[in-house]
Amino acid sequence: MTKSITHNDIESTYDEPDHPIPALGYIDNYGIRKDGGADFHVIIASPLQSDEHSQKRLLEKLRGYFSFIRSKDFEAVCSTATKENTTIIVDIHPHSSPESFDLLERCKPWVEDNEAMLKIEKLKLKEE
Repeated sequence: MTKSITHNDIESTYDEPDHPIPALGYIDNYGIRKDGGADFHVIIASPLQSDEHSQKRLLEKLRGYFSFIRSKDFEAVCSTATKENTTIIVDIHPHSSPESFDLLERCKPWVEDNEAMLKIEKLKLKEE
């Protein structure tokens, strides 16, 4: 039986260059909206597995984005974050585990509680 990972599970923020989520302490990419807010991207370029370690890294990555969204730095540049003006887009490798997609779906209310919307988009792979 697979343990169900929740956003309450915490992991340290160290880097793992060979992991699909290599750096927890950095925003992968974002664009500032002219009318306030921003669109953030979490980029998972290789398949994310269903192991507990990988799932916790995904949650910690989101938690790091929340910290920035609630920061004075964000507010100074982007205005106050709201669900209407701030989106976190997880660009995830399409061959990631079904559990990874399920976890992201379960995270949507958590993201909304942190003044953003969550979108899940499968990366488009080059034709082989």
